[in-house]
Amino acid sequence: MSLNSFFQFFVPKERKFYPLYMKQAEYIEKASKLLRQMINETDLHQLEVLKKEIKACETEGDDVLRDFYSQLFATVLTPFEREDVHELAEMMDTFLDRIDDSANIILTRRFVDVDEDLSVMTDNIMFAAESLSNIIRDLEFMNNNAKNKEINRLCHEIKTLEHDNDELYGSYISKLFQQNYSLTEIIKRKDLVQVLENTTNSVKYISDKIRSIISKL
Repeated sequence: MSLNSFFQFFVPKERKFYPLYMKQAEYIEKASKLLRQMINETDLHQLEVLKKEIKACETEGDDVLRDFYSQLFATVLTPFEREDVHELAEMMDTFLDRIDDSANIILTRRFVDVDEDLSVMTDNIMFAAESLSNIIRDLEFMNNNAKNKEINRLCHEIKTLEHDNDELYGSYISKLFQQNYSLTEIIKRKDLVQVLENTTNSVKYISDKIRSIISKL
């Protein structure tokens, strides 16, 4: 697939898709930062405020996805191009959904304290969201070799963060059953580490998709 075939929507004729990707990335980055605040927050009222803000990001993201499909269905693209275009938007929406899922677990499980490993995992999710925002900002300049290399570097960075969270997930599960926690507390913490792992996987899938697109250029 040529550069023009996939990224034709970035030129003035079909530029309408690019701002939608940018909006998705902005909501993702904002929600990831709010999630990072939630992980160490103990005040219930503040937790509820942060969760509502994340839910607002998720709702706005859903609205962007609906706008995206309205524009996509009104645009003439080949079936192959359409698949890549819509999958990227869907994957970004899923990442935002997973951040909201993580926030819901933090709010509803009522943790007295959170282990450092879990805080690091939310840090990594936030860093991955920031890298994704930088990737989306650079998509417009895919015909620039330096930008192309930077996108690949950022995709690798996301993969590294996902790998780090994989390692944290495995070690945390192992340590969890060695602690003097009640069964209820074990289940609560397992729920959280699992949803954080799923959230990190979802952003890694986005970077894989972008790399796949780049490989076709």
